[in-house]
Amino acid sequence: MLKKGRYCYARRKDKMKKFILALLLLFCSNILACSDRSSILGKGQGVAVLVYHHILKENENRKFKENKEVITPELFAHQMKILHDNGYTTITLQELEQFINKKISLPPKSVMITFDDGYLSNFKYAYPVLKKYHYKAVIFPITSSMKSRPETFNPDKLNYISWNELVPHSDVFEYAGHTDRLHRTIGTMSFLLVKRSEDILIDLELSRILLNTRYFAYPFGQYNKSTIRLVKEAGYRMAFTIHPGKVYPGTPAFEIPRYSVFSTTTIRQFKNMVGIH
Repeated sequence: MLKKGRYCYARRKDKMKKFILALLLLFCSNILACSDRSSILGKGQGVAVLVYHHILKENENRKFKENKEVITPELFAHQMKILHDNGYTTITLQELEQFINKKISLPPKSVMITFDDGYLSNFKYAYPVLKKYHYKAVIFPITSSMKSRPETFNPDKLNYISWNELVPHSDVFEYAGHTDRLHRTIGTMSFLLVKRSEDILIDLELSRILLNTRYFAYPFGQYNKSTIRLVKEAGYRMAFTIHPGKVYPGTPAFEIPRYSVFSTTTIRQFKNMVGIH
């Protein structure tokens, strides 16, 4: 009986060692997983969201020379090549939403490319470059400015994309809200800050429904607590500012920062925006 007792004790001891070893392995694997996730998200990395507007060739730009939001196709192509050559991946709106909600991780070299207002030059000049690199991008069009039929491109005026051009370009672009008729100012104040809440809500809902989206960009980057409340009430889940900075897990969903890219943006500044050193 004594020998049997010693045998049972040894077996229990051996089982306990195996159990403790299994716990240690599980603990270590969790640490490695967290470490790997940290290396993916990175405290100092984040995701850069770039915002563009209008694109014109230098010899086409007769009317908007003083507007720094108008860049050349050559500059845009050069910037996209820099991203591609440095191994950057573009992400979608849904992926960014899941990232800030801590539901997914993203590769360290992730970037989002956005265009405000919905100018036809986005299709004419940005689309072929983005398609070449298999990049995705977002257009935030002003829905009341969108045309029922495609316009003939005229560099001397502001042409807008048309409704029936959305699908043919959806292999690159997705589309999200930028108001319907409230992309205007009174003085320097956005209509979203001065109009009646009821009118703002109707406009926001209309734009969202027309584009079938849950994402929004504030016109002129202007917003306040009341604006955020109305954007939420209109059914949006995420909204973009023009405050510079990167997006991290936990970034406020209705105050997403973006880096504005201008004609005056140097290559060094562009690289700093996305994190190329």
